[in-house]
Amino acid sequence: MIEHFWWVQWALEHEQTSEVLSYPSVHIVFENGIAEIVGIVRKKFVRKLDGNGEVFGIKFRPAMFRQFDSTPAYRLTDRTQPLDCAIWDRACVSQLLHARSIQQKAHLAETALRRVAKTDDRRALQIRDLVEHVRINPDMRSVADLVLKSGWAERALQRLFRDYLGVSPKWVIRRFRLQEAAECLARQTGTIASVAAELGYFDQTHFARDFKSVIGLSPRHFLDKARTTR
Repeated sequence: MIEHFWWVQWALEHEQTSEVLSYPSVHIVFENGIAEIVGIVRKKFVRKLDGNGEVFGIKFRPAMFRQFDSTPAYRLTDRTQPLDCAIWDRACVSQLLHARSIQQKAHLAETALRRVAKTDDRRALQIRDLVEHVRINPDMRSVADLVLKSGWAERALQRLFRDYLGVSPKWVIRRFRLQEAAECLARQTGTIASVAAELGYFDQTHFARDFKSVIGLSPRHFLDKARTTR
């Protein structure tokens, strides 16, 4: 159900920008005495950091947050909302916010999760496994491929992804395939045209638009930056 716990600390003299490619997972984050639910971020996650700070987070596997909270996932997409301490043990959350070590935080997080975990939801498990299948199989390039794999009608697939995951099947497929495209360009193992064609794009303008929406840079700018870095 849980992908992993994570903990970030920083002590900066000058402001820096942290950029992370979004993944189809919900997080719970604890920072500055506040506990919040962070839904899937459809664009690249960007945050400015300065001074001193730390964040502890729980990353749920795709669709698995549904095992702890019945809120339809689409209501959390691109949003942050307070953790409901009427459901989550208020005392445990408070202790976690003030714990000093990662070991203490992880132990308290596990305790809180066990208290609210529900019986396995078969649909959530199926969506989780479909997302993993898309991730590890580069030949999954269209919703039609996922319909064939799942055995569900396209409308049912769309509805279940919306309710359990918070994003569409098309978004998930595009997210993973374009991440692979970025890795290919970064390694300089293919041209923009060849990478676009490999992904099934017949229109490079369409590819460039989708690439920028996920990566945050056009393919050309991304490639130029990768060459400069190397």
